[in-house]
Amino acid sequence: MKNILATLSQNNIIKTGLILITISAGFFCIVESGFFEITEGTAFGAFCLNYLASLVFFFLVIFKGFKRLHYWVLLLVLWFVSAFALNRSLNVFDSSVTWLCVVIWLSAIGLILSVFMDDLGVIAKHTVSFLLGIALLLFIYYSVYLTSMYILGIFGAIALGFSLHAFVPAGLAIATFIALKQNLKGNPSLKMAFAAGILIPLVACAVFIWQWKSINKQVNLAINHNTLSEGKLPTWMVIAQNIPHNALAEKIIKADIVYKTANLSDNWFWGNWHSAAFDEPKKHDPFVVIASLFGGEINLDENDRIKILEAMYNSRHQAQERLWTGDMLSTANVITNIKIFPEYRLAYTEKTLTVHNAEKRTWRGNEEAIYTFHVPEGSVVSSLSLWIDGKEQKSRLTTKAKADSAYHEIVGVEQHDPSVLHWQEGNTVTARIFPCTPEENRKFRVGITSPLLKRGDMLTYQSSYFDGPSPDAATEAIQVSFSKKPESLDLPGFDEISSGVYTADRNYRPDEQITFKAPPLANTPFTFAGNGYQLKDYQPQTTVFTPERIYLDLNAEWTASELDELWPAIKNKKVYYYDGKLEKLTDQNRDQVYNRMSKLNFSMFPVNEIRHPETALLITKCAETSPNLYDLNESEFGKVLTTYLPKAKPIQLYNIGTNLTPYLKALKEMRVFIYNEGDLETLQNHLAKNRFNNPQEDSTHVVLAQSGLMIAQTADTLKIGNAPDHLLRLFAYNDIMKKVGPHYFDKTYVQPDVIAEANQAFIASPVSSLIVLETQKDYERFGIDENKNSLQNASAKSSGAVPEPGEWLLILVVIGVINFLVYKNKHVQPEL
Repeated sequence: MKNILATLSQNNIIKTGLILITISAGFFCIVESGFFEITEGTAFGAFCLNYLASLVFFFLVIFKGFKRLHYWVLLLVLWFVSAFALNRSLNVFDSSVTWLCVVIWLSAIGLILSVFMDDLGVIAKHTVSFLLGIALLLFIYYSVYLTSMYILGIFGAIALGFSLHAFVPAGLAIATFIALKQNLKGNPSLKMAFAAGILIPLVACAVFIWQWKSINKQVNLAINHNTLSEGKLPTWMVIAQNIPHNALAEKIIKADIVYKTANLSDNWFWGNWHSAAFDEPKKHDPFVVIASLFGGEINLDENDRIKILEAMYNSRHQAQERLWTGDMLSTANVITNIKIFPEYRLAYTEKTLTVHNAEKRTWRGNEEAIYTFHVPEGSVVSSLSLWIDGKEQKSRLTTKAKADSAYHEIVGVEQHDPSVLHWQEGNTVTARIFPCTPEENRKFRVGITSPLLKRGDMLTYQSSYFDGPSPDAATEAIQVSFSKKPESLDLPGFDEISSGVYTADRNYRPDEQITFKAPPLANTPFTFAGNGYQLKDYQPQTTVFTPERIYLDLNAEWTASELDELWPAIKNKKVYYYDGKLEKLTDQNRDQVYNRMSKLNFSMFPVNEIRHPETALLITKCAETSPNLYDLNESEFGKVLTTYLPKAKPIQLYNIGTNLTPYLKALKEMRVFIYNEGDLETLQNHLAKNRFNNPQEDSTHVVLAQSGLMIAQTADTLKIGNAPDHLLRLFAYNDIMKKVGPHYFDKTYVQPDVIAEANQAFIASPVSSLIVLETQKDYERFGIDENKNSLQNASAKSSGAVPEPGEWLLILVVIGVINFLVYKNKHVQPEL
């Protein structure tokens, strides 16, 4: 270190170069960190400062040390920083992946340290030699990548020399080679360190190419086998089942969608770049670019790739249809208002979100915000508001088709204020807000009715979270209030501002959980439209059930020990598994079958092929990722389900895991299954006693097993209390799902009685959506009437029962009698 300081004290040019590099790199990092908003103007202004630093040092080198390699090394590093600063305005390289960013910085540091090679110790010299090996490969790669820009760079040099940045990597490669030649001469150990720096990246790249080829081969084999077997599942779904579920496979599927690839047939590295159909920032990974050259093109079109990403990598939000871009949007703040009703085991959550548009170019300022809300199981959205001209406008409920038509017409053609919210599979809803302009922040609110999770004698509130405009810098104001203050409340980080009301101010956090002891269940009903809705404790009831056929839903989630442990309890029955068709599982083929089936990322067990469902038991264990039920639409598998579901008989299903795939979850909501859950020991106990759950639902009862609740619809409307209207909303949602199930694929579930039930409860469902339009005329021309005989938008301010017309009459009669008696006592004199 002393030698380096001595060199700096003697050489002002090197000292100046290091100071300018530090300033330039530091400024670049500040801009990249998002400390302030990056617009087209600020991005170019930031580049000019980086470029100015490189120009200052350029002239210093020209006049003071033209022949010194060390000076040119520092100048080229300055230009390298300037080139990436220019990349913000003139996109040549998309955002570098994390490992590439690290390599870029290490290469630059290694090249700078080579200036002081004579002043370094033995270990430091070997480290620098290793880094120079990596740097040489990196700069050669960039030099080749930019070949298509060289001619443009020469002719464009007259424009202040900006285009000359294209030649910087080539200059760095030459400088690195000369530095290596000078410093490694006659030193075998340094040459070995340099060789390691070369070989390790090359080996890593070779392994990546080999894995690329391997996955490409698996894709082609899955396509061939599915075609030969005339499989009923879509080809992309079979591919998703069989390829590895890891980050490398995800990169390969995202090639040409998110990651840039090489295309020799269309202007070298510059051709064939899309996709507008997938909303994820474009990325640059040299391994993907090189593997696309030597590993072969993946035999999948863009639509199939996106479907695989949706099913395996939670990318449904990114694949949403977009009418307008939302690139410059962010979530500025979140206000969360939670009202918990412990005695009713439910909660109502309002999330008020503010959307900020950082775009400064007014000609392209309108953007569309799309949010996907993930809600707890059994939850339903019961309100939507959009602020228009500073005033809150509440939503109306209409059919999904009408809401979609109105939104597309207004956003796609007329370009003024709407907001729409649609139900989606997998406990999600999507909300769209337009326009989000740079002139003002847009504010909207979503209200979610959720059952609480009951485990033992404790209740847990689970928060909803969202995908959408980034909330990384968002602040959150959160308030939690209870209808009755519970015991054993676990609510860290909150201040109690009044009895049962707690608040916190913090950075946005999506994973809020609140636990407390479950109080006795309230039995006061909520009454509306001639019906009452009353809670009952749900106690699972068992019935004698002797399964004659066992169906195993085998996939990668099963362990060999689980199958071995279960086998003695079922081997004397007829046991089947599904591998393109139903096959019998025996002692002889069990290990072979497990080895094959355990490679499937997920399974799509065809419930329609279960024979004699009244004596069948389906045993499953699954991950959360899989295709949705809707993904089977138009497939042979889906067509068979279309015929099967209307006449399906409930099947006993036992889940030995804690998750259900979206496919099974949807079928569960539609009451295709009599659901059982537990560990293997409990299952073996059930099998030994031949006792499994007995369904307790009918047309007037719905069960929320996760909350230990049953909601009963009664004709008792004379009881007056303050039960929350959310009882009706939860009952209606579950009842609608029962009615939708048999006709999910043929869409004949859109019936007047089902629409009326959704309207009465005012909930988003497969048949209903919430929409906010700007004016009354907009509602009229799209035929969206004001909701009558409806609970309307839920609100945290009102949660009590609404008296029925008959109850109002009874109340008026009582008031009249009281007034008469009071009047009589005051004005009628007693007889003497």
